[in-house]
Amino acid sequence: MHILLLSHDAQLKARIKEHFQYFECSFDLFDDASKVFDAIYKKIYEVVILCVEEPHLEALELTKQIRENKIRVPIILISKLLDFEYLKMGYERGCSDYLKEPFELEELRYRILQSARHCHFDTDENIIYLKNRFIYDLNKYRLSKNNLVINLTSKENKIIQHLVKNICRHCTVDEIAEALSVDKFVNASTVRMHMVRIRDKCGKNLIESIKGVGYRICRDKPE
Repeated sequence: MHILLLSHDAQLKARIKEHFQYFECSFDLFDDASKVFDAIYKKIYEVVILCVEEPHLEALELTKQIRENKIRVPIILISKLLDFEYLKMGYERGCSDYLKEPFELEELRYRILQSARHCHFDTDENIIYLKNRFIYDLNKYRLSKNNLVINLTSKENKIIQHLVKNICRHCTVDEIAEALSVDKFVNASTVRMHMVRIRDKCGKNLIESIKGVGYRICRDKPE
């Protein structure tokens, strides 16, 4: 499990990292909020942990920014601040959970597991507007452009679904292969073959790729 942690407290980061070394978790540690947003775009995280610290309240603004960009990664806010207003602002901006210090590290672990367990695509929208005039219908699981339906195979459609469900986040080839390996094992070469065929049908602008990172589909606003 890949987890991002933003905190100015070096001691807290060290305690968390030491505790979780015995579990299947890897942490990317940040003390600069300005670098977190780019990191979330470049790498898939199962959970993001942001510490709300005075006078640095950028964690609340960062939570808002992540949600405004429709990134659905679970966000756990950690804070020593007991004022209800901070708790209220955290949830209003879109955090998934809020943990007050001091806390037991085991409690944090269970909060992380619970958040990751519910890391599914969560939206009230049925029509997702994608870049370059593509539209994905979540009710009909159908991709279209300019009112024309794109004829996709079952595997190709599942790839599009997975990328849409992780909108604006890069998905690795191995992750996509795992998502496709429900009835039959799918390897990385097969994923790349399907990507070529999708691009033959949709052009090269629907799915973005970064070598060594993965693939992603980004959202657009309807005209």
